[in-house]
Amino acid sequence: MGKLANCEIVMDIDMIENISGANQHFEVVFSTKDKLKYKIILKWVWDMRYSIENASIDRFCEFRTRLPEGFTKNGFYMVEDSEYIKYFENQVMGTRPINELKHYIFIDNVDTTLDVLTVGEPVLVKI
Repeated sequence: MGKLANCEIVMDIDMIENISGANQHFEVVFSTKDKLKYKIILKWVWDMRYSIENASIDRFCEFRTRLPEGFTKNGFYMVEDSEYIKYFENQVMGTRPINELKHYIFIDNVDTTLDVLTVGEPVLVKI
């Protein structure tokens, strides 16, 4: 299992409100605990998984019990040593270069989780 790490975008996500996009470009709109709204723009998305926590409860309970000090329980993280990237590498069988691929995960207070594999850097916009 991978390990969560903070990335440059540190937010306490209350609720993921909308996920939209296609063709390797996605936007995730969310609100924070203090009721501010933001959007994270993701370009060059190669794979994405959406679930509610109940669909992967063991995995996220394990992540949350191993959060480093100072991490919020609901946020936007990078996953180091990602099993998802290893799975993706096996699925694409050398047709995509994965050396710059990053695994990001969104976790909100309503038990929504979003895993994203991308070679692009996420961009945060206040809306």
